[in-house]
Amino acid sequence: MNFKYKSLLLSVFLICFNLTNIFATQPLVEYRDEATTEVIQSLYHKAKLQDYGLSFQAFAQGLTGYLNLLSNDKINNTRILSIVDFSQPSTNKRLYVIDIKKGVLLMNTLVAHGRNSGMLYADKFSNTKNSKQSSCGFYSAAETYFGKYGLSLKLDGLQKNINSKARERAIVIHAAKYVSQSFVHQNGYLGRSFGCPALSYKDHKQVINTIKGGSVFFVYSNQNKEESQDVLSELPNNALELLSHYTLSTPSMMERDIPNHKIEITK
Repeated sequence: MNFKYKSLLLSVFLICFNLTNIFATQPLVEYRDEATTEVIQSLYHKAKLQDYGLSFQAFAQGLTGYLNLLSNDKINNTRILSIVDFSQPSTNKRLYVIDIKKGVLLMNTLVAHGRNSGMLYADKFSNTKNSKQSSCGFYSAAETYFGKYGLSLKLDGLQKNINSKARERAIVIHAAKYVSQSFVHQNGYLGRSFGCPALSYKDHKQVINTIKGGSVFFVYSNQNKEESQDVLSELPNNALELLSHYTLSTPSMMERDIPNHKIEITK
């Protein structure tokens, strides 16, 4: 067997190996209802989320939980869905604030994870007090208050054993000096919190004032199996009806051109 042929075989093997790893760590989201799938995909593409690094897996899981909570009347602010994508490194802008009604990405900015969840990536999670780890899953972005870091926002964890002790742990959204591009440039990673999804002083007020009042705040990780097996990971029976009522991405809207809305992304 000559050298060129061996090199070709090695290249094919490496490509197949890498593809296997990609699909193993990022499983595709599949829904039995084709019409519902089309609407979810339409909303994902309309908001241009892929262009800003949010995977369809993270968005679909977030929207699925949003629809379940909506179906059970557990959402007060139905217009906004926020997703923190912890499958991305902390150097990325991995918080996405989405206007579900218009299909618009309102904000995309930096967000910290817990000190004991990892360095560059968050891959360890806890619902335990003093763990200094982040918690995944679905939250309600509740009321604001002024504390040590100025304007802050309390979070109510909505999933037992995953994030239900958020109040007890004082897991809140607040600003922090270690959340900045300058910190990333100096250290190679973003600063870390005691478990809170901390934001920059530049962006925290805009984010908090947009999502407060009971909107869905979802923290995604491709490492958390408990979260993916939760009841919120399955679409409610009335998913298509809810999508038609609360978003513009209905099948009828997909058949014609929709004017593009301005996307305001924080720099």
